[in-house]
Amino acid sequence: MKLIRTLLSFASISLLATSCASFSGNKLPQVADTPATNAKKVSLTYTVKAGIGSTGGGDRTDVAGQLQSKVQDPMVRTFNKSERFSSVSQGKGGAVHVDVDMYNHGNKAAAGASGFISGFSLFTIPGFATDNYTLTATARTASGKSRQYKLDDSVTTVFWLPMIVATPFAYPGSVYPKVQENMYRNLLSNMERDGLLPKAGN
Repeated sequence: MKLIRTLLSFASISLLATSCASFSGNKLPQVADTPATNAKKVSLTYTVKAGIGSTGGGDRTDVAGQLQSKVQDPMVRTFNKSERFSSVSQGKGGAVHVDVDMYNHGNKAAAGASGFISGFSLFTIPGFATDNYTLTATARTASGKSRQYKLDDSVTTVFWLPMIVATPFAYPGSVYPKVQENMYRNLLSNMERDGLLPKAGN
């Protein structure tokens, strides 16, 4: 009996790993992942906060450590890949400074119930979970110019046996950071538009 339970548990985990796919909400323009050209490079400093909670607010929990790194790493990677900056460092004092707050919120109760039903049916019944991201940022230059930004996007993960064919192309572990990176590219684009970053050639 114990062996059967172990095998069933293993089968469920295997199905979960191969029967889910994530999809961007596409609420923001897709900004090209290409380095800026012919732009004067400036130093950038940043602070970052990350929080999780439910849609509607009121129960936000700020996170640190590995959970915060899931927000900070895509941000720093995007800033560096943009090739707009002579340096990117945590703290204050750069020619451009940005305070970033990424809040991940969704309907946890509905997602939990949907996931339970899908898992109980061995993923023959589809389940859904949506992470809503709200990026709030305040950017300022050393000369005192500042702007505030609020950007929203989402990722919906589908748990369903037919998703086996989609998983290689929509693996959750790759979709989530890609959505966040595009949010940060939109932030940089908006900062350039508003004159907080030097104009790029592309």
